[in-house]
Amino acid sequence: MYASRGYGMSLPKGVKYLLISNAVVFVITLFFPFNWFALFGLVPRQINHYFMIWQFFTYMFFHGGFGHILFNMFALWMFGTELEYNWGIRDFLKYYFTCGVGGGILVWLTSMIGFSNPYASTIGASGAIFGILVAYGMMWPNRLIYIFGILPMKALHFVIIFGAIDFLQGLSGTAGNIAVFAHVGGGVTGFIYLKYGWRIMIHLENQINKFKARKFTVIEGQGKKPGFKSTDNNHHPDLDNEVDRILDKIAREGMDSLSDSEKRILDRASHRNK
Repeated sequence: MYASRGYGMSLPKGVKYLLISNAVVFVITLFFPFNWFALFGLVPRQINHYFMIWQFFTYMFFHGGFGHILFNMFALWMFGTELEYNWGIRDFLKYYFTCGVGGGILVWLTSMIGFSNPYASTIGASGAIFGILVAYGMMWPNRLIYIFGILPMKALHFVIIFGAIDFLQGLSGTAGNIAVFAHVGGGVTGFIYLKYGWRIMIHLENQINKFKARKFTVIEGQGKKPGFKSTDNNHHPDLDNEVDRILDKIAREGMDSLSDSEKRILDRASHRNK
């Protein structure tokens, strides 16, 4: 399958680093025999009994075969490249790893209620990759993806259908060796991150500022009254990055392309700077 855009872009640093690191780990597992998956794959029982919490992160870099890593890295290149060019390396990598960890957490949680095997080792970047697919579908819902190079499908429809199939396979136990709950967990994490993540951070920032205003006074030289609170540095770096992304989107697609949440973020940023 391929997307209708993105092939002309050079490889951004974040995607490049991920491709290289996954390839290096794959080669190491091929040529240096060791029980890598038991130590670095995600095994719920080992997390529960031996507190191997690093597995929520390391499982993303291990793959079970050439076809497995080829598909994941192809999807990373195809969909991740455009996302990183829009977001920047910092926000892209933060999103990628958040989705990957979210996928691992869902595998771990479902193992406790019998939907996943607590002794099985989950490996692969699929959770993070499905998070990227969700972001791509949300940002460019009408972008055409050609399945197997033949069947055209809108990006948002592709993500919804793919996610529904994974979810149903997970519930019915028909997924075989595919860790579908890692896919679902990565996708759900990505959706929450994109839909509500900025809102959550803004809420937390407001609560922290309210707490500081109640508990502390700031005296900034003569003429300032106790309790005066300067807002000159009250800039959340993540919010600033999000505002920059939204402004770029307006320049490309116009004001009508903004979602309600993006409009609220711009509104908050304008009041913050007054």
